[in-house]
Amino acid sequence: MILNEVLQDGGIGNAERSQLRARLTEINQELIFSATVVAGDPMTDTYEIVRGDRLSKLPGKLGLAVDWRLLQRVNAIPDPNKIRLGQKIKLVRGPFHAVVDKSDYRLDLYAGPPEEEGAWVYIRSFRVGLGEGDSTPTGNFVVKRQSKLINPHWVNPRTGERFAADNPENPIGERWIGIEGLGADAVKTGYGLHGTIEPSSIGQQKSMGCVRMHGSDVELVYEVLVEGISRVRIQD
Repeated sequence: MILNEVLQDGGIGNAERSQLRARLTEINQELIFSATVVAGDPMTDTYEIVRGDRLSKLPGKLGLAVDWRLLQRVNAIPDPNKIRLGQKIKLVRGPFHAVVDKSDYRLDLYAGPPEEEGAWVYIRSFRVGLGEGDSTPTGNFVVKRQSKLINPHWVNPRTGERFAADNPENPIGERWIGIEGLGADAVKTGYGLHGTIEPSSIGQQKSMGCVRMHGSDVELVYEVLVEGISRVRIQD
């Protein structure tokens, strides 16, 4: 928590912030994204599998604001359909949120109450690509309900060209996370976070306005952002 407070301190420089983000990323890789459970950690817990449990149903059963695939990831479960009675697994509570910094082509992941941004705790960062001609909008968004897709199909809104779900030339890659504007930003629709088949576009303005991510990065973000709960703020 001390490092997080220092990170939020407006008095430190960019180099110090970068070093803090790197250090916190290392810490949270262990605390959040590994099977390690630290006593007293408010973000995680341990659960013992009981009869009738399915990994895909645990977030709903236990009130977790994460995708069940995150539980599979942190517990290194090879087959989600083969959990054992009495097996102890690590839980991650959530919710998580994203802040996209356009000036640095960076997405910062946080955890905390959706309505209390001041209480959010930094988790880690990812490099992103943005919309050509500065077309990625700024504003406050929420992950749209029924919008998260794995191996999505896509229709180019400019040309009408269609890309099937399994088409390796599909520009948006293997994940789509739709977002919709909140309040005065409600008019900003049709945007999302997604993968890319052009890794070189990360760090550049080459999309149609959406936020592009490397495949492995957007897979993790897909697992932590929840529809109707997780906030996404895009800022200059």
